[in-house]
Amino acid sequence: MTSNDRDMPPLIPAPRHFAYGAATEAFLIDATTEIVIGAEAGEETLFAARQAQAAVRDATGLAPALRRVYAPLDGAGRLALLRVDRDGGIPQETLAELGPEGYTLEVTPQQIVVAANTEAGLFYGVQTLRQLLRTQGRRIPALTIRDWPALAHRGVMLDISRGKVPTLQTLFALVDGLAEYKYNHLQLYTEHTFSFPSHPAISAGADPLTADDILALDRYCRERHIELVPNLQSYGHLRRMLSLPQYAHLDEVGWQWSLTPAREETYRLLDELYAEFLPAFSSRWFNVNCDETYDLGRGRSAERMAQIGPGRLYLEHMLRVRELAAAYGKRIQMWGDIVLQHPEVIPDLPTDITLLDWHYEAQESYPSTALFAEHGRRFLVCPGTSSWNTLFPRIDNSNQNIRVLAREGVAHGAAGLLNTDWGDGGHYQPLGNSWYGYAFGAEQAWTGGNTSDAEFDPAFGQLFFGPEKGEAIVSAIRRLGSVNRLPGMPIPNASHTVYALFDEPLLGRMASELPHKTVQEMQEIAAAAEAVFAEAAPGNREEAVLRDLAFSARAIGEAGHKVALSQLIRAGWSQVAGGVVKPEAAREDIDRWLAAIEERWEAMLRLRGEFMDVWLRRAKPKGMAQTLELYRGVLARYDVLAHWLRSQKEALQAGQPLDADLTSYSSVPYRILWDRRFLLELLEEA
Repeated sequence: MTSNDRDMPPLIPAPRHFAYGAATEAFLIDATTEIVIGAEAGEETLFAARQAQAAVRDATGLAPALRRVYAPLDGAGRLALLRVDRDGGIPQETLAELGPEGYTLEVTPQQIVVAANTEAGLFYGVQTLRQLLRTQGRRIPALTIRDWPALAHRGVMLDISRGKVPTLQTLFALVDGLAEYKYNHLQLYTEHTFSFPSHPAISAGADPLTADDILALDRYCRERHIELVPNLQSYGHLRRMLSLPQYAHLDEVGWQWSLTPAREETYRLLDELYAEFLPAFSSRWFNVNCDETYDLGRGRSAERMAQIGPGRLYLEHMLRVRELAAAYGKRIQMWGDIVLQHPEVIPDLPTDITLLDWHYEAQESYPSTALFAEHGRRFLVCPGTSSWNTLFPRIDNSNQNIRVLAREGVAHGAAGLLNTDWGDGGHYQPLGNSWYGYAFGAEQAWTGGNTSDAEFDPAFGQLFFGPEKGEAIVSAIRRLGSVNRLPGMPIPNASHTVYALFDEPLLGRMASELPHKTVQEMQEIAAAAEAVFAEAAPGNREEAVLRDLAFSARAIGEAGHKVALSQLIRAGWSQVAGGVVKPEAAREDIDRWLAAIEERWEAMLRLRGEFMDVWLRRAKPKGMAQTLELYRGVLARYDVLAHWLRSQKEALQAGQPLDADLTSYSSVPYRILWDRRFLLELLEEA
């Protein structure tokens, strides 16, 4: 709530209680300002104070002194950080409602005081102060904030197994950003991208993270009150490992998808992997995944499934995995999709297992939250950024998905929210595309799904990109995201933008499935957005993110140009080959098409180079090859198309019949999102 008819400063997450003081009152930071903490304050409070000190320096150019004192509230001109049970000065009962992560922040002309019951609460109060400094500068208006989160666990899960393995510096920067928006939980989805000393073949050629990397990241997270939860796939989604000869005997069917529960060697392998993976993490939780086991009981374990049924076959595996993890002091988390298909086994799951209730399409409600609550299960709601299988995030979808799941999670007693960011099909989307979704997830997890887009967007723009251009940038982000809703674009868990860019340039489906108006709007929206991002990037605090966004806008624009050319050639060819166009005009049409193909070929080559630059700014190089194949495939098909058109021009000049039905146009099996297509084929077979 605000007073004095003034808008609240942009803050993410928006605080639960907010009020201004007198309109003319403010705390002015000057050369005499100092930051103080209690004499008994430890390293965690000191770390938060250092963050406040850096924020003051960044916002004002001043470097306030920092010191421990016995009476932090005695004296004007102070920015004081208090843990009330230790430092005194504020009655503990006044903070009783705040819980373990709540805080108060009070600004008067004399002092700024951040107070909390715990180190975590104090840290979150400092994050709010940092945001105030960024937007208000050296003059912080008098105000009072009392705030605490709706959900205890607020996390992000980043996929590092679909090609893109971030550098350690990228992960540090990610943690810094998540902590600023009060996330307290991070997972890195791992299939084969960890270096296992006793099983080096699993990660060979994948630029994996090492135990040393995880130890460093775990400490970095703990300093910022984020729990780095280990995540290792332990049932399905193991194509990379099961394609290796030494592990093929553990394949359930031969689909190179799921481990078989019918061989004891499966559990010996998992035990060996856990023994080398888990010690690097200080968290007591462990996400074993075990989702989308399409081949469950269809091969080596078919006899056992016939005896007990698919639900209990799955349950047996989960109990074994739980036992293995417990030997290393971990309690497991698991995706909830399979038990939702077999709800009769939910009561038999041990209560120390956390179910991860994932849904990625926008809905008005998610009944599974109520079902898990009815069974007394501990669960997290798991929406997503909708940034995968598309050239730009499906923001309208993800906002509804995140907000409703957060709201229903609070209503049904969820332990928290895990905001997922997958990399299906090669993880070709830049990390910068996900920051809007990350911040939106932090907002909804903290407020319980009570923030509208209209409230969030201006706050995010000003905080993330700066007050001068922030709102214009977010407006461009939202408009670019709207491309995914244009006629012909939406498909479940994806959009046709990626097909438009990488589809076969003459025979691809997009030329016939996308309306001409959609193709035009793609180009117009992308060009306008790219101009906004490119103009704002130089010198911006988030220049790297803006360059990611500009690249994605160019990719969408190029997809539009490519489909427009395909539609032009296909429509024109029917006229040329049908004899509607006179030979001289037909030759001129072909020459124009060949020139346009050359232009598009060069544009795609430039885009490919930009893609490599975008990737290498934040990720290790080896996983890039999978997506480069998509660019290489389009370039090769442009060459084939140009060669075919030249041959048709020669036939035209020789007075020979033309190939009206395109039967002579060479085409080969041409996959775009190989993993997605594979899953659809696998599901059909199942």
